Amino acid sequence: MDLKSNVFILCSVVFILCLAKMTLHSHYPSIESLAKIDQEYYVNSPSCKMPEMDPFSADIMKHFKRKKLKECSNDKALVYSVFDPELRQYRMHIDESSFEGLTKNLGNSTLKCQYQVIGRNTKQSYPDKDFSLSDFRPLTQSFLVPKHIDFISTQCHAANGRKELKLLQEDAFLFVQDRLTLKRNYTEPRPDKETKPNVIILGIDSTSRINLRRSMPKLHEFLQRPGWFEMQGFNKVGENTIPNLLAYLTGNAEEKAMQMSKFSRGGFVDKLKFIWQRFKKYGYLTAFGEDCSKINTFNYHKPGFKKQPVDYYLRNFILALENILKVRREYGNAFCLGRKLAFKYVFDFARQFMQRFQNSAPLFGIFWSNSFTHEDFLGATALDKIFWEYLLAYDELGFFNQSIVFVLSDHGYRYGVTRMGAKSGYLEERLPIMFVYVPPWFRRRYPQYVENLKINQNRLSSGFDLYMTLHHLLQLNLTSMSKFNPKFRSSQCKGCQSLFFELPHNRKCSQAGIRKKWCSCQPTETVTNQKHMKKVGQAVVLHMNQHLEHRNLTNICESYTLKKVIVMDRQVPLTDESVEDDLVHTYIITFDTRPTSAHFEATVQWNTQKETLTMNVDEVSRLESYKKHSKCTNDPVIKKYCICIPF
Repeated sequence: MDLKSNVFILCSVVFILCLAKMTLHSHYPSIESLAKIDQEYYVNSPSCKMPEMDPFSADIMKHFKRKKLKECSNDKALVYSVFDPELRQYRMHIDESSFEGLTKNLGNSTLKCQYQVIGRNTKQSYPDKDFSLSDFRPLTQSFLVPKHIDFISTQCHAANGRKELKLLQEDAFLFVQDRLTLKRNYTEPRPDKETKPNVIILGIDSTSRINLRRSMPKLHEFLQRPGWFEMQGFNKVGENTIPNLLAYLTGNAEEKAMQMSKFSRGGFVDKLKFIWQRFKKYGYLTAFGEDCSKINTFNYHKPGFKKQPVDYYLRNFILALENILKVRREYGNAFCLGRKLAFKYVFDFARQFMQRFQNSAPLFGIFWSNSFTHEDFLGATALDKIFWEYLLAYDELGFFNQSIVFVLSDHGYRYGVTRMGAKSGYLEERLPIMFVYVPPWFRRRYPQYVENLKINQNRLSSGFDLYMTLHHLLQLNLTSMSKFNPKFRSSQCKGCQSLFFELPHNRKCSQAGIRKKWCSCQPTETVTNQKHMKKVGQAVVLHMNQHLEHRNLTNICESYTLKKVIVMDRQVPLTDESVEDDLVHTYIITFDTRPTSAHFEATVQWNTQKETLTMNVDEVSRLESYKKHSKCTNDPVIKKYCICIPF
């Protein structure tokens, strides 16, 4: 055979292979065609195309309405606290003029007020699940609060002699007491404020960057001020709050520990290496406050901390108030605790913490709110003005001048109308808010870090990068990640790095510690072949039933049948693949099952040649609230996909 014939045969083979590949991709857009589509991206690189979403699209706005804040109380406070700057102690005052207005119909009565001390019950095996409460003690005018008391509840009655006629008002107060051993001149700034800046984390649960723009315009406007940087490519790393917060605070999402139920064991949480421990070693005062005790990060179906984890800890105070004060529920959570919003207790705690020590010690604090946003994506509309007012107050008090501040969330809304009825729902869940603030002195002293923050706004980032950033704030003189002590690296993402260093442009989710299930980097193409959709859907349900058997759950959990595949998208590869690789497709499938018409979403791999499916059932997402259907188990993983058998 001559050379000409050989060349012809070779060209024919190449043509046939190319034709086969084109056929396989015929109903998916190529990377070149994707680039031509008029599409804006949060992140746009060869390895990550994270599309921008319209917060005001019609499919979401038909469910959207603004909610007005319902005040907890309109009456004037009978008791209030004032900080005495000379004695550096708190005083309690009783407003007798308010008493007169409340007792017009009670005849010749007098005002009698009393208080109880709230504390941490260290005698219990699980102190996070309990609180201590003293006997009632008389509360007198200008009562000077002893420095060992952190929390009190108060009651004021109208009394006639020794007879109590009427309970007029109940309230509660927290005091950030000064227990520093090294005293300073409180009127002068700390000499180390630039080498040891305050580090403050303000968190709102279940809030996506998309919903922030839709629901909280005042807050969003504040976060556009100079010094603020939004990490638009910030992608969650786990299902719910705890893996994402653990990524931020320990560098490990500990999802294997959750699957092995280690968090249900007393003392397990205490053994984790939290970033606040390192801040403490560097001389920082530490604080942690969170509202809604039943769903607290380290306490929901978990025993929590045996030892108080930080210097100033709000857990037992909030738990006590939910038990001794009148509680009003809104947005599915404990909203009002007596006269005051649960949210306000947490953010007043933050204000006192910063105000007490801004001239005396460096501070590390985490202040987290669930009350407005955890159960209702519309709750953020009522929170907007309150959160904005707190940030304005912090700014007026000068806190931002001394602090690196993070305003962030753990994830977006995970179920309900945003996930079942909106195209943006998939990204809303995976892209939480993440804003970083650096003060003017920091911008002058570290211009390269600021430039890197600007660049990183549109790079793929994760909670493991935040963890490294927190470590970096303890050693700001380090000029590259190679200078970091290896023992302070994220154990789950060795390649993750501080946000003050430039993140790689062509970064993949795997390089940021983000598993395929949660990765928002790949564009998708909707599958329209109903027969194929049903085949994949039935295979998914079969795997779920087999998983129930494997985990010995068939005695408490119903078996499934497929009701309907709602939508199935195929992830379009961002890099050229061989014909062999094209045999395995990754699908994101949303489907309904019987019984109870449960809504699920799963990310699965489908072999087109063998028609076999690979999936991790524990990673299945439930797209509606499953509280009432999963009461037979406390396992947070099993609860997602267990429909309890009625007995």
